[in-house]
Amino acid sequence: MTPKEQWAEISTTMQNKTKEDVLGQIVAPALGDNSGIDEEKLREPLYYDGSVVRCFCFDCGTSTELLQDGAEHLAKLSGAETPASWENFYFVSQGCVVCNKDYKNVILKEIK
Repeated sequence: MTPKEQWAEISTTMQNKTKEDVLGQIVAPALGDNSGIDEEKLREPLYYDGSVVRCFCFDCGTSTELLQDGAEHLAKLSGAETPASWENFYFVSQGCVVCNKDYKNVILKEIK
C-alpha cells in the first residue's frame, strides 16, 4: 500500500471520531490538589544559590525555584502574607516563566 493509500484509509477511519476517541481524555488536576506534585521533590533541598521556595505550574508541569523577591511577589498575588521562613512552603500556579505565561491563580501551600 502506498503512503497516499495509507493516508486515505486513516482519513476515512478517523472521519467520525473525536479527538477524545483517538487520544483519550486527561482531566487536569484542580489547582489546590497536589496531584502530580512529587512529595519527595517538596522536601529536597533547593538547588540554586539564593532560592527560597519552589513553584509548581499546573499549565506546563514544571517546578521552578524562586528568589526572595519572586517569592514575595507570588505571595502578594496569592493574597497570603509573606512567611517569616519559606522552609515549609511552596506555591502552585497556572502559568509561569517557563511556559511564558503570567502567574495566575497562585496559591501558597504548606508542606505537610
